[in-house]
Amino acid sequence: MPLHSSYISKKALFCLSACLVSSLTLGAVPFVAQAQTQVQNSEPDTIIPAINDQATSTPLREQAAKAIENAVGKVSSRKSNLMDMPVSALPSIADLVERVSPSVVNIVVTTETGETTSEGQGSGFVISNKNEVVTNYHVIDGGTNIEIEFNDGRRYPARILGTDEETDLALLQIKTLEVIPHVSFQAQNDLRIGDWVVAIGNPFGIGQSTSLGVISAIGRERVESGSYVDYIQTDATINRGNSGGPLFNLDGEVVGVNSAIYSPTGASVGIAFVIPHHTAEDVVSSLRAYGRVRRGFLGAGLRDAEYSLEGESTAFKVGALVNAIVPNSPAARYGLQVDDIILQVNDEKVANSVDATRLIGKLRPGDVARLVYEREEEPYAINVSIGERPDKHGVDTARATSQGLPPPPPKEPARPPINIDTGLQVLDISSEFRSAIKMRSDQVGIYVESVTPGSEAARGGFKSGMVLLEADGTPLAETDVLRTVVLNAKLKEKSSIQIKVRLQNGRETQMRLPL
Repeated sequence: MPLHSSYISKKALFCLSACLVSSLTLGAVPFVAQAQTQVQNSEPDTIIPAINDQATSTPLREQAAKAIENAVGKVSSRKSNLMDMPVSALPSIADLVERVSPSVVNIVVTTETGETTSEGQGSGFVISNKNEVVTNYHVIDGGTNIEIEFNDGRRYPARILGTDEETDLALLQIKTLEVIPHVSFQAQNDLRIGDWVVAIGNPFGIGQSTSLGVISAIGRERVESGSYVDYIQTDATINRGNSGGPLFNLDGEVVGVNSAIYSPTGASVGIAFVIPHHTAEDVVSSLRAYGRVRRGFLGAGLRDAEYSLEGESTAFKVGALVNAIVPNSPAARYGLQVDDIILQVNDEKVANSVDATRLIGKLRPGDVARLVYEREEEPYAINVSIGERPDKHGVDTARATSQGLPPPPPKEPARPPINIDTGLQVLDISSEFRSAIKMRSDQVGIYVESVTPGSEAARGGFKSGMVLLEADGTPLAETDVLRTVVLNAKLKEKSSIQIKVRLQNGRETQMRLPL
């Protein structure tokens, strides 16, 4: 029989009590499994009647009643201004929710593993008039098909414009000509602890839900996260399935993207981690332009600076200690050495190695950064032209090289050729393939694997072996970027787009791609 509010299972109570506290990523919720869990939890095990008006008086009831009486007395003795207010005077967020909720969506992700197909759900929000949707990377990771579902039941297919695993963000685009209402990121970076916030999402796949809370902390680090996010902490009720959903201020602006919770049970206990709006906005801008995030790269292995006191255990000091230098990197070219301690990047002080990694990663390739560092207890300062952080394989290779180890084997291509509607079959270019086709390291582009005979691309003169560098002025860092440019051009009823092309002989030219 189903559990009612007046009953609780002894088994459930024991299981909840025995859980160890852990940091949980709010993954996409597989709703079939969730439904099974709910059925299992409703088994009529031995039950304890909860306190209610009809229950016979017992020592437990008397103890609970006494505790309630004491609690009410304590609260009454120190009423705050908020508690003094009549209920009718408290602000309602109904108008706000009504205004922004049409832009909040459910992300439905289908994953195929062998002969098994599963479906999971997360949350997201529409952020532009081009029907772009922001969500978490872990919501769509591994998905073979992505759909966007609205609160009224409408569903549309979606494509991936770009992803960034390190900040756990992804940018999608809804495949529809319909104009969807969108929301905006907070304009000012003036969030304060204690500000009211509103979370909207799809917890446990049950449908769109709203909760209210406050900003509990700013600049919070999370153990399992990458090094590029200072999280907002909130006590707004956020559960599994809320991943990728927006956190709003009372003006209806997005102050952050809900990402993870800290919980002993897997459900909300009032500690949720949110990616701040300024981080999300920077990442979205880069994903929109390049399909990925271009991060700064110093080429120095870093760990927390430490020192030992005689007779005491190791202690830590401010700064990031250089423990390796990557050959031919900016760190090597500008003379940094092992055991230097980086104290400052531009105007921001470095507390530890995570701090330094985040500050350098926030810079753009080509930026000139002023580094203040300590060498043998003497301060120094240099201006360094920041490089571009390589992909994960490149980072692993650089790390191995700096430690005198053999490089890891090259990774397999991430995906098969992508078929663009115009008849182009295109591939992303790996670092290994870049070398094979003698493409400059500072160029981005996608490779034409083949062209469908008689297609628009064939009529435009496109041939296999070409490298497409730009489309209507947008750098083509990934195949999905070209797909987006083509879609936007069709939405504007353009007859063609301009493509910057690198021919097989290395010469660059401009061509028109008919639509």
